[in-house]
Amino acid sequence: MALSNRKKASHWGAFFVACLLALPVYAQSHDDPCVMPAGAEAVQTQRVTDGDTLRLRDGRRVRLIGINSPELGRNGKPSEPYAQAARRALQALAEDATLYLVTGSEATDRYGRTLGYLFDEQGRNLEAQLLARGVGYAVAIPPNVAMVACHAAAEQVARDARQGLWQEQPVVATSDLRSGGFHLVRGKVSAVNRAGNTLWVDLEGPLTLRFVAADSEAFGSLPDRSWIGAELELRGWIIDRQNWGGMRPGFRRFMLNVRHPLQIRRL
Repeated sequence: MALSNRKKASHWGAFFVACLLALPVYAQSHDDPCVMPAGAEAVQTQRVTDGDTLRLRDGRRVRLIGINSPELGRNGKPSEPYAQAARRALQALAEDATLYLVTGSEATDRYGRTLGYLFDEQGRNLEAQLLARGVGYAVAIPPNVAMVACHAAAEQVARDARQGLWQEQPVVATSDLRSGGFHLVRGKVSAVNRAGNTLWVDLEGPLTLRFVAADSEAFGSLPDRSWIGAELELRGWIIDRQNWGGMRPGFRRFMLNVRHPLQIRRL
């Protein structure tokens, strides 16, 4: 993103957080998939690290399930647009408040952080509130997908209203991919091939999608050759194969593991 656009995003972020508490809270009902389950643990926040991570007073670090917020700048790198706004939004919701934690079926990540959902004293899901305000993207990482419907609906609120991250067009064409990391991308299917238990879907440009048999139950149906020419919107952490120390001839540079239907949308 150009420097001028970064400045605009920074200015908007400050205004956005200033207005945060005046925005309508994501509505919930007893039939809503965002309702807090029984058995949640009362916790209190010590410090918010960024827009999707915080430390509790008991010392545990919690990575919120179902949301990916923009990255704060580290090691001399600038923060991504809305990263500071995302942190301040979580601070407004989590600090000086009693919260309720529900850990995921996979309870920790490779960094030792607790993977969990957080709720306020009214039983409202914090991740959904952040997503509805446009300071993060909904994500689904099996097996922690119990609240995907909640988070997808909350994100759509912000997307429809063009709030926060959705003010600008965050979805890039596959031909414009230049690096790995979390992306929302759009492109047309050029080939579909199966190799053993793995399905490969190539898109026009440098991106290929990988589906494995172990995740197939999550999908009503997997892409087949009838999808060739279809335009897809995709999301997730894209792997840059150049960082693997070289690529085999004929392989696409970028790869996305597609493990849940939230990651793929046929347009």
